[in-house]
Amino acid sequence: MLVQPVRARLDPYGRQVVDVVIDRGYHPDAIVARAGIPLRLVFRRQDGDICTERVVFSSPHIDRRLAATGTTTIELPAQPPGEVRFTCGMGRYRGRIELIPERAPSILRRLRGRALRLETPVRTALVLWICSLPLIALLAVLALDATAAIAAAGAALFASVAGCLWASGRSSEPI
Repeated sequence: MLVQPVRARLDPYGRQVVDVVIDRGYHPDAIVARAGIPLRLVFRRQDGDICTERVVFSSPHIDRRLAATGTTTIELPAQPPGEVRFTCGMGRYRGRIELIPERAPSILRRLRGRALRLETPVRTALVLWICSLPLIALLAVLALDATAAIAAAGAALFASVAGCLWASGRSSEPI
């Protein structure tokens, strides 16, 4: 029977967390987490087997003793995409953590991030220009001239930037 890997959850502080119960093996024994973000594993032993007293990680090489009762928390530092394996002290019980790259941000998220880094007058001008594009497209349809539409779009951008820069310069002057 194939078991689906458990995906790490984010706690309120933005850390990845997975609870692992040890009872004749690791449950879950397959974990998926995002690369580049620290991972907190909370081990809870329910097995008195001497083999489960320790857990050993492949990367970074960590060898930790686990509490007989209660929980033991192990923090794995942020790591690149790949796989981290962990075993019990004797190598009988095994688990793995698949570190997947974070999804690339969408085009809109990247554009928004770039726009937020612009100065306010230029950002305002770009928003006004983008809002005027439907009007420019309507003019292009009516005029049936692509060159005129491109020139109108450029002129609208120039006018928006100039107007916003002029307005921001005037608003900072003392009254």
